[in-house]
Amino acid sequence: MLIIMRNRRSALVLVAFLLPLLLSGATTRVEGQTSPSFLLATSVAPLSGIVSEVGGAYVETSILLSEGFEPHSFTVTPQVIAIAESADLLVFTGHFDWEEALANQTATPFITLHDPGALENYEDYGAELSPFPGEDTHTTAQDHDHDGNPHAWWLLPSNAVAIANATRAALTTLNAALSDVWNSNFGHFLNQLDDLQELILEADDEYHFSSMNAVVVFPAEAYVAEAFGIGVEAVLINEGQTISGDELIDVQNAFLNGSISLILGSDVARLQTAGEFAYQLVDDYGGTLVWWRAVFFSGLSDYTAIMTHNLGALTAALEGGPGSQSAAILNLGLIGLSMILGVLALGEAVVLVRRLRE
Repeated sequence: MLIIMRNRRSALVLVAFLLPLLLSGATTRVEGQTSPSFLLATSVAPLSGIVSEVGGAYVETSILLSEGFEPHSFTVTPQVIAIAESADLLVFTGHFDWEEALANQTATPFITLHDPGALENYEDYGAELSPFPGEDTHTTAQDHDHDGNPHAWWLLPSNAVAIANATRAALTTLNAALSDVWNSNFGHFLNQLDDLQELILEADDEYHFSSMNAVVVFPAEAYVAEAFGIGVEAVLINEGQTISGDELIDVQNAFLNGSISLILGSDVARLQTAGEFAYQLVDDYGGTLVWWRAVFFSGLSDYTAIMTHNLGALTAALEGGPGSQSAAILNLGLIGLSMILGVLALGEAVVLVRRLRE
């Protein structure tokens, strides 16, 4: 009975958060009769999900990295160059070499993490790289001279705010007449992040994941863990180097003594050979395996949606207990939830259309 009540509470929390997001998306589509004024080309999908919140109906986004490509080995193609040249603004992560190559081949202004030639730099708005997993958590990006963990740094809420704020400033430069729109949309994004933080805290009160420690498959997962308050003790593959034998023994012992209980992977980690370690560790030592999204959205439209998905993946895996994997549980829940929200959003859209016609 307690498990049923707990599942029901978790489902209600997710519905309460996702419903206004979906309905706000329906409102945007109904009201979005304004033709997009600007084309923003983003290097990865999560950036598109952030900048589209700021641009709203006046912005159309195009994602340069196709889903399923390993982002670190991706090379610029003539099609990518053509998209970049036709864009009004390029939105980069500041991590991938191909972004710099693309910037050098086009005259399109760009924003990025740190580049003197950029129209805006995210660091100027508070973006900061955290230490690599397993390093001293009190070390900052300044101590590393911009050499902190660059993998999926955009998933940390404070960094997402910096990206959105830099986008607001860049769009104001492109069209100051719409500055009220950019500012209003940015404020709405901040409100969404406040709701996200409340959701994380409420879920943590129930599942206590902020008291847990984890090993990540790839450094990208560390920023989601940080957003949820989860400590990261080790990484299985880092900058092309697989975890050493001694370090792996330490991780195995940590699972045995209970000091580490989570294994965190992502869509990027699945493209790495170390992803196999995650399954093997679960088979041999238990622990709870969670797969997150860090680079590819797969239909999730914005930043808060992807982070809510990741939170749902975490809580679903914790519901399953040690040795569980969240994919099957989460997918069934999301299918049912999507059907419910889809019907509600459609009804809301119909009402809005009727009001506009009156």
